[in-house]
Amino acid sequence: MHSTSSDNRSSNNEKKGWIDLLNESVHTTDDVDIGDIYAVSKNFVVVMRGLINIHYYYIPINKVEGWDGNVLWLKITEKEVKANYERNILPDPKQYYIKSYPDYETSYIGYFYSVPMIPPKYTDQTQDKYIKETTPQENVPMIYRCDLCNEVFNSEDELDKHMDIVKH
Repeated sequence: MHSTSSDNRSSNNEKKGWIDLLNESVHTTDDVDIGDIYAVSKNFVVVMRGLINIHYYYIPINKVEGWDGNVLWLKITEKEVKANYERNILPDPKQYYIKSYPDYETSYIGYFYSVPMIPPKYTDQTQDKYIKETTPQENVPMIYRCDLCNEVFNSEDELDKHMDIVKH
């Protein structure tokens, strides 16, 4: 849970990269907490909801409004998230950065882009943090797949172009 001290609050409002937001809470425009950030890639934020009945939401980066120091806010409603972005698959650790995942190279994926900052919507937010760890897979070829339409690409650049054109 977040501390409510002014020191922690001011550090939460500093610019952050996507990796810094792993395990942080995600809210929709209708102010529904849809879960915590489980994984990130250049094109998607994967949100995990639940402990027993787990749901994964593959949210395109262009659907993110920004980080307010406590919560990552989306530009879409919970209904839109469930209808368009829910998938029953774990993120591929060769394509996504997953916290506590020990063995992979992060330099080729755009994890280091800054997250848009927005003014706080509420004060003294608290949240529970959950993470499910997965076992690394070695010697698996890199697959660049759009997790929304399952189209496979030969490179990350091709996937980027697809995300720019299709606008899921």
